[in-house]
Amino acid sequence: MKKRVTAIILTSLMAISTISSSYACTGFVAGKDATAAGDPIIARTEDFSGGVHNKTFVVYPHKENTKETIFTDPTGFKITLPKTQYKYTAICDAEQSEGIYDEVGFNEMGVAMSATVSAGVGDAANKADPLVENGGLSEASITTVVLPYIKTAKEGVQRIADIIDKHGAAEGNIVFFADDKEVWYMEILSGHQYAAVKVPDDVYAVVPNHFLLGSIDIKSPDVIVSKNLISLPKQKGFYKEHKGKFHIALTYGEKFDDYNRPRIWGGQNMFSKSTKVPYDKDVFEIWRKPDKKISIEDVMELQRYRYEDTTKNANLPENAGIRAIGFPRNLECHILQVKKDFPKAIGGTMWMAMASPEYSVYLPFYGNIADTIEPFRVTDQSYTPASFYWTMRSVNLYCAMNREKYGKNVRAFWKDYERKLLKNQVSEDKKLLEIYTKQGPAAAEKYATNSANILSSDVYEKASQLNKELMTYIADDEGKSKKEPFMPSFMNPEKK
Repeated sequence: MKKRVTAIILTSLMAISTISSSYACTGFVAGKDATAAGDPIIARTEDFSGGVHNKTFVVYPHKENTKETIFTDPTGFKITLPKTQYKYTAICDAEQSEGIYDEVGFNEMGVAMSATVSAGVGDAANKADPLVENGGLSEASITTVVLPYIKTAKEGVQRIADIIDKHGAAEGNIVFFADDKEVWYMEILSGHQYAAVKVPDDVYAVVPNHFLLGSIDIKSPDVIVSKNLISLPKQKGFYKEHKGKFHIALTYGEKFDDYNRPRIWGGQNMFSKSTKVPYDKDVFEIWRKPDKKISIEDVMELQRYRYEDTTKNANLPENAGIRAIGFPRNLECHILQVKKDFPKAIGGTMWMAMASPEYSVYLPFYGNIADTIEPFRVTDQSYTPASFYWTMRSVNLYCAMNREKYGKNVRAFWKDYERKLLKNQVSEDKKLLEIYTKQGPAAAEKYATNSANILSSDVYEKASQLNKELMTYIADDEGKSKKEPFMPSFMNPEKK
């Protein structure tokens, strides 16, 4: 049975690996007036061009550096760290020989950060201001040297800007910050050029691996840009305009291609159907107003989206090569909601699905948790059932082999589980705030941690059981060609 299932999995992996790119990830940002809860949201799918890449979920404690502390990463980037390191959560790489990749989290000052969406620097821009590949700030280190040392979203942008001014940037990247007052969006455009803007309260943006900023007022207090953002391209001859105004993305970025186009087109049409955004646009506007206020559940569905309701449906054989937002090589997906009524020590909620969310479930984690369960901290790069990532990755792999037969009811089960969590979150927020107010921050931290650990353990146990049942069903299906689709043993009777 194991040999047969292994052969099936290898065949499936070959099919899944037909789409590849040196860049991955899809970002999302929304101002408070564009969301159903009135809270700002930043979100991202962390994608990978390979098939496997274990992720862990950890909490770094508050720390005071009593002597000079120098951070160095494998690229040669080196920086002296501030004395105080705030506590922060992070979803980082298990294997760190090429960098930590802390990626995303909340710090104890209530700041949320997601880094990064990779983006290609245009040839002319890179020639004029080359990326500093050895010693420049890279995605591998950006969260580690920024998130623990900032008190606001704008401070996060400014810290990155200061680092790039001094050390340069190793890659083109897009970074998101949010606090209880502001959301900031930043594009790292070349070796020493960058542009960041405060996100308008009433808009959202879906961000593929492509620069999107157009014309901005560089004198506005809601804008932070590099000194030579406009003068450099004018001097070096790669300056470009759109509708008579300097355009950042056209000047510094690559041309839109069919790797990035379907994601921004799909996301904008998902939330703004009334505008009927054409697929073949040469220039996409970054900021859009939604047809209706966007909920957390809406963003979850965006991160699973395979354009099922369009002619680009990525599940159809004729669209096999299209780059969907939700696809099997998502390593994890996260949605950070900063709560305006929460104290900074809590910040808000991070909804995280390990592996691809198509056949995984989003779990809520408050920003003040003190620890995570052991399956989140397993660092094996080879499959092990002891790991949360590997368990969810395995479930996704089985389900993606035959979405209708193997995956349909798994997705339905997790969706039902998820909706109950969403419904319960309002009362959980009230309870946590009550504990914080009456018993203090330590009691609130303990409650948030225990609740998250109980919930995580329950999902891990159910996913482990799903793994066993799916493997058995698929092996048996090969010999008997079962007619009935796979059904989890613990699925609610009414769903059956």
